[in-house]
Amino acid sequence: MLLDLFAGLPFYLLWPVLAAIGLSWYFLICGGLYLLLQRSRFAGRARRFKTQMQPTRSRQVRGEIFDGTLSMTMVMGCVALSFWFSYHGYNKLYASPGEYPLWAIPLSVVGVFLVMEIFEWAFHWACHRNDWLWQVHKHHHRYSNPTPFGVMADQPVDMFIKASPIIWIPFLFPILDVALIGTFASMNFLYGTYLHAGYDPPWMPSPHSRFMLSAWHHNEHHAGSLDHNYGFFTGFMDILAGTRLTPSDKAAKRPSYRCTECRSVESDRSPAIAG
Repeated sequence: MLLDLFAGLPFYLLWPVLAAIGLSWYFLICGGLYLLLQRSRFAGRARRFKTQMQPTRSRQVRGEIFDGTLSMTMVMGCVALSFWFSYHGYNKLYASPGEYPLWAIPLSVVGVFLVMEIFEWAFHWACHRNDWLWQVHKHHHRYSNPTPFGVMADQPVDMFIKASPIIWIPFLFPILDVALIGTFASMNFLYGTYLHAGYDPPWMPSPHSRFMLSAWHHNEHHAGSLDHNYGFFTGFMDILAGTRLTPSDKAAKRPSYRCTECRSVESDRSPAIAG
């Protein structure tokens, strides 16, 4: 399917073509949602669902867009590499549903979800525990009140590692190209856009849910505590690791908060810094 569309393109053309497609989706979806929620007539009615009431500064939005452009280009570089490996027979990414039994497609989607659920949480957790990784990841935490553009507003190396499952998952098991890209895009991009938009309408997961991840949980990670809510998709890994934070236990855990601005050499040596 997708592989067939770009077959024959050399890598130096494949990457720019895919990057142009990815950036188009980025500005269409994130830009459209940003305009709807913060710059349209609907913004006033939507405001009651916002997790942070103060408006996002224009300077921050410009920074998110700049970082998001670089990071989306990096993500599509990962897609280009995965496609290139497939064209040369190095991985198990395939284009035709008939190459493997049809039951392999939903099974591989479940596999991608589980791998990414664990990998994304573990890498995010490590970014907040390892000083070298924090130097890379803290760039994303400049945005304490993110907008939909913030879903991609990472330092490029940080985003490359987050997107690297696109490269190495097809080495683990066979997977249809549409299943791989579709699952990754749904989990990281579409759901991630909701998480960073900072709005929690009643038809989305509740902030009080112990298992589902809502925009409140991720917004609290940005604006409240660096030591909680590392998950991107569900709360299971945070529950297992004891890093889950919901509104009901926020007051009890607040004395151990560390905010982005508090994270310094001195504060890292302190067991508890009020955020």
